[in-house]
Amino acid sequence: MEEKHNSFFQPQRQSKTGIVLLFLYNIGMVVKNLWVFIILYFVKKDRGEPWMIILVVAVVVLMLIIAAVLQYYHFKYYIDEANSEFVIHEGIINTSVTKIKRENIQEVNISQPFIHRFFNIYKLEIDTPGSSEKEVKISALTKQNAVDLKKYLLEESVILKNTDDPDEVFKPQKNEVRSFKISTFSLLKYGITANYIRSFLALVSLVIYGFSELNNLIKKINFDPKLDYDTLESQFFAFSVPVILGIVLIAIILGILINSIRTVIKFFDFKITENNQSFSLEYGLFNTRNSIVSKLKVQVITETQNWIQKKMGISFVKFLQIGKDEEEEKNISAVPGINDFEKEKLISAIWKEKPVFTDCLKPNFRLIIVNTFKWIVFPLLLVFFVEKDLLINFCLLAVIYIISSELLILISFKNLKLFYNERFVSVKSGIWDIDCRTFEVEKLQTVKISQYFWQRKTNLGSITFYTSAGRFKIGALHFGKLRKLMNYCVYKIENSKNI
Repeated sequence: MEEKHNSFFQPQRQSKTGIVLLFLYNIGMVVKNLWVFIILYFVKKDRGEPWMIILVVAVVVLMLIIAAVLQYYHFKYYIDEANSEFVIHEGIINTSVTKIKRENIQEVNISQPFIHRFFNIYKLEIDTPGSSEKEVKISALTKQNAVDLKKYLLEESVILKNTDDPDEVFKPQKNEVRSFKISTFSLLKYGITANYIRSFLALVSLVIYGFSELNNLIKKINFDPKLDYDTLESQFFAFSVPVILGIVLIAIILGILINSIRTVIKFFDFKITENNQSFSLEYGLFNTRNSIVSKLKVQVITETQNWIQKKMGISFVKFLQIGKDEEEEKNISAVPGINDFEKEKLISAIWKEKPVFTDCLKPNFRLIIVNTFKWIVFPLLLVFFVEKDLLINFCLLAVIYIISSELLILISFKNLKLFYNERFVSVKSGIWDIDCRTFEVEKLQTVKISQYFWQRKTNLGSITFYTSAGRFKIGALHFGKLRKLMNYCVYKIENSKNI
């Protein structure tokens, strides 16, 4: 290693090129906050004296350079060996000190955003349980420093308290290393078959946002476009149904294309490297990321696959760790477009076996009745009592809504299942994208069952599994079997605590 003897037990700064990076970040913040005024300046006819503009720009640039230099010199990081803490000092006027216990460190991610590549530096992010944001960000490190620091903070080490050389504190174990890649073709297949609805909605939102910002800008410069919105609306609805459907189809195709390109760029050259304690994920074309997932900290494995992906033999696998919410997508470690064979190897590497389920619970058909009332009967009754004419005038749309909603309810009911064996529990759910969330019984925090008073006669109830990565609930199941499952889970949880 080129910086083998660089000790993290002494306060040190980032790479000196970080000054330039901080300066560019500061410029970006100024442009982000003042972009409207910058555009207005170029739109206005009277722009003022050129020498005044140059002077203002020069002063702003000088202030940003000074701020970048001060930020660089006031930012220090080191490992407090005595308290086993990672310490960060930062701030210019309002200084702050952040201390993170080494055992509380959940993830250490190394990334190289596009702008970092010009300076050959990396960004390191440290994450702890229970936080939706990254706890610490070090924006400018050499690759060797970033890799070494990640090893110091994450991997198992032998602490030699009597040694005179603090660098001897890190002695990694010899691990068998295995690795494989997700091909670009697999990523492309995943991009085509996943998140197209989200991409379509994002495209529509982007168009609406663009028109809104354009309208606000026009108002600020007192420009009257003389647009008759009522006329535009009437002209739009004058199109025939096939034309409107064609526009929607083009938008969906465009959304799929954008999602495919975004997926390939984001996950380009996806490499998974596994050792005995963890596996690392490295990917990205313009923004290279590298994250480590500890096998012992994985609480839930979610496998997502739709019908098309099943035919292609690919799926999306994500790993929920301690303190991670499944909704916080940006903080979730995931592998897109993985084939069934590699997925089986990856899951077996974490749990030392492939979960095979011997028992299955399916919800009672009464769940269809409840969901039909919840999503069809109640909304239509509400519309009927609030605006009866609206329901009468658009009765065809109401029929389409009833048929499509009932179809989705039936599909959701068919896919909803609870699997379990002596070691694992898996909850399967979804309509198009089917999610299978699997977790170990011994890693559960607790299990609760519940029953509404109207379910007592039918002997139905719900069960909720609480993990360190969130809770998962499934209802309308046989209450007697749920009670036996809960008792078994609680028994296994208590036994695991006593070991």
